[in-house]
Amino acid sequence: MTTPPPSPPPSVRSCAQSPVRPSALARLRRHHAAFPVTSAAALFAVLAAVRVAGAFTVPVMVLSVALSAAVLVVLPRADWAGAGLRRCAPLPAVLGTALVAVVYAQTFLATRDAFGDGDDNWNTWMPRLFEGTVPGAPWADVVAMVLALGVLVPLVEEVCYRGVLYRAVEVRWGGYAAVVSTAAGWAAVHVGDYGLNPFNWKVLCGLLPSVFLMGLALGFLRAVTGSALACAAAQGVCNLLLLGAAAAWL
Repeated sequence: MTTPPPSPPPSVRSCAQSPVRPSALARLRRHHAAFPVTSAAALFAVLAAVRVAGAFTVPVMVLSVALSAAVLVVLPRADWAGAGLRRCAPLPAVLGTALVAVVYAQTFLATRDAFGDGDDNWNTWMPRLFEGTVPGAPWADVVAMVLALGVLVPLVEEVCYRGVLYRAVEVRWGGYAAVVSTAAGWAAVHVGDYGLNPFNWKVLCGLLPSVFLMGLALGFLRAVTGSALACAAAQGVCNLLLLGAAAAWL
């Protein structure tokens, strides 16, 4: 008669029989895949709250940029291309960038006509965003401004808004809803940059429709090219053109 093998200790049996719980990141990705619009709305609410709070303290403003980039973690690497993290044909990107530049120019001229060249025009605040970055070194302010508005901020914002959030709305409600909703959200978070500190309702009245129209143009570019990276390049180019115009003409 064969003797049965000894049973493992209870602690070993409990470890072997207990299911492996998915990580927090896996659960987050699973929730985003199942409820993309709800998840995107929650992500946007957090981003908007931090971005608006950044109007009153520089560290929170920096945090808002980092959080915008961090939304990419809700997607597995295989889904990044669907969210626009891919290259596109040069011609549509160039033509789309030209369209975005036209919209930027029109909003610049319209706010100039409506609010003048003083502090009531949100464009006049653009060159001041990075004043005093390095005390006693004005050239450092210029370098920081060009790198931030021309490269860092466009890349982070477009990956977030015309990338992850755009895709979440698109898969549920289609491209038109994605273009409009991301443009509206993108415009809303910009009140953390202009018009709250110091508070100026005229700045806000010029800012919100201006950035919304810019966002529509960028959303159209996203729809045509399928690339949030093309939107980042377009926003970077147009930001620098708008910055130059604000510094030279206002």
